[in-house]
Amino acid sequence: MSQWKITSQKSIFKAKLLDIQEIVLKSKDGKEKVHHVAERTPTVSVFPLTDANEIYLIYQYRQMLKKRTLEAVAGYIEKKENTLQAAKRELREETGITAMQWEEIARVEMAASVFKGKMYLFLATDLEFGPTQLDEGEEITLVKMPLLEAVKKVMTGEIDHSHSMIGILMLDKLRMQRKQKPSKL
Repeated sequence: MSQWKITSQKSIFKAKLLDIQEIVLKSKDGKEKVHHVAERTPTVSVFPLTDANEIYLIYQYRQMLKKRTLEAVAGYIEKKENTLQAAKRELREETGITAMQWEEIARVEMAASVFKGKMYLFLATDLEFGPTQLDEGEEITLVKMPLLEAVKKVMTGEIDHSHSMIGILMLDKLRMQRKQKPSKL
């Protein structure tokens, strides 16, 4: 239990996908401190995997990073959507892929101090392909590669988004754990 108690909390900046809160805390001995927390809208990340352990990733330009990145399909959860609905929508929009089998493989906290945000990671299997529905300005290239090649790209730093790294390494671990049991991984 914390020795600090919240005495006030207010939003000091709010945008569509981000809310920055100013929190005033007081300790048992009367000391005060101000803490800021940036909370982003929850997100999903999807890892489509074939029966042959090939993963679909995407290349896209990330303005904030000023480079093209290789990453998992990801996006924000819209109002009135649950996590699975958001994952299905993002996969279909960005890649044209629909999946018949879904498994949530992790829930990841973005950070534990200043940034607050949760990401839900999904494995998608039994894949079917159709047209994409990209947002205006989105330029996405779909890439298929063996899961082990994606693991190597994580280890060399070519894939460096945290959610993509976590998901790819988890899929590889699940693949190894399930080798003795019948499974799609």
